[in-house]
Amino acid sequence: MDTAARLRDLGRADLEARFDSALDLVRDPFQPQRHQPHPSLWLAGALLESGDTGRAERIIDRALALQELREDDPHYGNFRWHYEDEAVVDLNACQFVLEALLRLPFDSLAAGLRDRVFAAMRLALAEAARLDVHWTYTNIHLLDVHNRILAGQLLGDDAIIRAGVSRLRDWARRTIEAGAPHEFNSPTYAAVDLNCLAGIANRAADPAARVIALEMEELVWRHVARHWHAPTMQLAGPHSRAYRRDIVGASGYLKVVLYKLLGDERLLAACPYYEGPDAESHLIVAGIEHHCPPDAEAMFHEPGTRTFRETVARDPLTDTITHITPGFALGTMSRPYGVGDPPEHWPMDSACIAYWRRAGEPGHGVLYSRYRINATPAGQPSRDAVPRWLDIWEDGVFRTAQSGGRAIVAYGLAPRGQRPISSLRLDIRLLGPAEPLQYDGGPVVISDGDVHIGIVPLASDNLGHTPPVTAWRDGDETVISITNYEGPAKVFWEYRSLGGPFWKGNVRNGFALWIAPRGDFGSAADFRAALAATPLTDETTSFKRRISFADVTLEYDLRDMR
Repeated sequence: MDTAARLRDLGRADLEARFDSALDLVRDPFQPQRHQPHPSLWLAGALLESGDTGRAERIIDRALALQELREDDPHYGNFRWHYEDEAVVDLNACQFVLEALLRLPFDSLAAGLRDRVFAAMRLALAEAARLDVHWTYTNIHLLDVHNRILAGQLLGDDAIIRAGVSRLRDWARRTIEAGAPHEFNSPTYAAVDLNCLAGIANRAADPAARVIALEMEELVWRHVARHWHAPTMQLAGPHSRAYRRDIVGASGYLKVVLYKLLGDERLLAACPYYEGPDAESHLIVAGIEHHCPPDAEAMFHEPGTRTFRETVARDPLTDTITHITPGFALGTMSRPYGVGDPPEHWPMDSACIAYWRRAGEPGHGVLYSRYRINATPAGQPSRDAVPRWLDIWEDGVFRTAQSGGRAIVAYGLAPRGQRPISSLRLDIRLLGPAEPLQYDGGPVVISDGDVHIGIVPLASDNLGHTPPVTAWRDGDETVISITNYEGPAKVFWEYRSLGGPFWKGNVRNGFALWIAPRGDFGSAADFRAALAATPLTDETTSFKRRISFADVTLEYDLRDMR
């Protein structure tokens, strides 16, 4: 099977279906009333390759018109994310447009339009240099490196090339020192990293840049492969940044890259847990030659049991643990993911996420946790009112510990300022199990597919008058909510700054988790008895909270969450 040709066909069909001939632009897959320049340019490249020059040039002309050309604008040279935007709102637009422009077959363009493209690229590169994105923003930093090196070659500008190669060297050094890409194990952005590094390795004229890019592409491949759970075809957690399509295990950007490598149709299959279009990435991936090392490719087929810990950041120290078995994969990260210096928390991380094998489509179940602020009250389904692709962000601060299939996940608040709050709760959310739960106190046991799952709610501070634990259904998801507050909107003076005259330490919330293969126990009742017999302590003394669950212990300071 020619996987590249199949991806090319799927990608072009998707873009053609979204093409609006009235504007000569492609619609946003999630907001069809809006139109975007960069997917339009990917379609233009495909049209040029097939000889449809007239439509391609109209698209390019319209996309270039979205560049900010007012010299007094703070983002002169960047692009509007949507045709309908009145100003530059997404600072990454210049990088995504540059990436698409660089893949155009320039020999097919009329000279005048080609000159306009080159002029637009210079302005976009100058804007990218002013933005000087921090190296911890891995996928955008690598897009910047890729675009500088390859656009610099195209424009014949050695200074731009040198800047790109310098940034590549610096990123490679820092990443090797850290032990993993800062934007680690992301089901979306690992694909961007691989594409950028492969593009440099394939097309850079500078031999040193090619060598570094190839070495680092292989590092990223191995990083991804170590987390791959072959039985469920999922990237095991934890994830630094993941969207809903990634969390629920639907086909996404990384799976498209893996499909090109492995040719397994399950990687492109529809997922009943997710509804959302978008096959633009198929066209991007189709035109890139990747360089997966044989040892990494072998790991993508490995179903055996393994556990590994990675240090993914040194300051603050952040560790991840991933436990993989033939039946399930469980991953945790020790603290929230952040970008920049000092790091800013980006609420797309997963403190704890598990996948397990089950019969029927899509062949896997999912467990993940989210601390939520001002969400719809527990027990009132919200999915009917919002698209199923909408993300649920992480609003809390977490600390975790894990050993094999057991984990402790503890949550507190980030500073809330003067924000009125009507709801504070932790949701443990499961996809796959369909039976309704009736919470009657104590541990929750769910047997599904190849696993038994035991969830033990830990001590939580009740700041209101609602039941502390609720089990309910939110659309397709079974949810166990551990509530800190549900009530009238109010400003919590105690938590405005996590300090001040009323500060007595962070709120407590969390759970202990045990996931075990079904074959280890004769029945769900046997597992329940084993869970009940597992030692569990949760003590707080002088701001120190210490939780022990079997062979797992987590201790942290409620004053500063250390």
